[in-house]
This record gives sequence, C-alpha cells and structure tokens, in this order.
Amino acid sequence: MKQILLIVIASVFLISGCTQSSIEDKTVVLPYKAFGPPSMSGHLLGVEWFQWQSHGDSRPREYPVKVVVYKDASLEELEAAYPIDEALEKDFRYVEYTAAINYFDKNVHEVEEMAKEGYPMGNLSNELEETKSLIVKALSN
Repeated sequence: MKQILLIVIASVFLISGCTQSSIEDKTVVLPYKAFGPPSMSGHLLGVEWFQWQSHGDSRPREYPVKVVVYKDASLEELEAAYPIDEALEKDFRYVEYTAAINYFDKNVHEVEEMAKEGYPMGNLSNELEETKSLIVKALSN
C-alpha cells in the first residue's frame, strides 16, 4: 500500500513538473523600436528613455529599453526573470500578449490608411506586421 501511495505521489510530481513551462516559453523580448516610432508606441510602452529618468539625454543616444511581451505569466515571474536595474541600465517594459496584438492591429490599420491618404509611411506597416507575426509565432501554444 505504501509503495502504491509513493508511486502515485511521484507520478503527480512528475506530471506537474512536465506541464509547467519556463518563463522563456511565456515571453518574447523585443527592442523598444520594434513597436514603431515613440509617437506611436509611447502610450503603450512609456517614454523611449530609461523609466527612472525624468527626461531623455540632451544629446541623442540609444537607450537599450526592451519590451517583454508575455502570455500566461504573472508580474512576479516577469520581474524576477527580467528585473529593472538602474545601475546596469536594464530597462524592461511588460506588455500582455492581447494588448500587444491589439496595438499592432490598430496601428497597422492606421498606418495603411495614412499611406492611402498620401502620407509618407515607408515600410512601417510591413515592419509592424512582421513584429506582430514574430510575437504570435513565439507565443502560440
């Protein structure tokens, strides 16, 4: 009887261990610029400079801000895996999967409409579509 109980308990732990996925399976990390120009993405991501600064540098510079798009992960998991660290200049923005997809759908449509009206939009629509596709592919379960 004890052996059967031990086998059942071991099986439960084995099954639960196999069904849990790592945080990397629940996230995709992209550069801030993958979401388009700051004038477009700022309302979703915040400012393009470090979030602990009150304003950007007076001299143009690149800020290595990363966007973590996540699906089925908690904020605690995200903060542990992708911690914000001012001393190391690590800045992450966390965006839930559905919010990211809605953002891309809305902005691709708006960019295409502006292009039809004659605004010079370049390849922005295609770039946004590519980023959306990358997210969908990475996080489709």
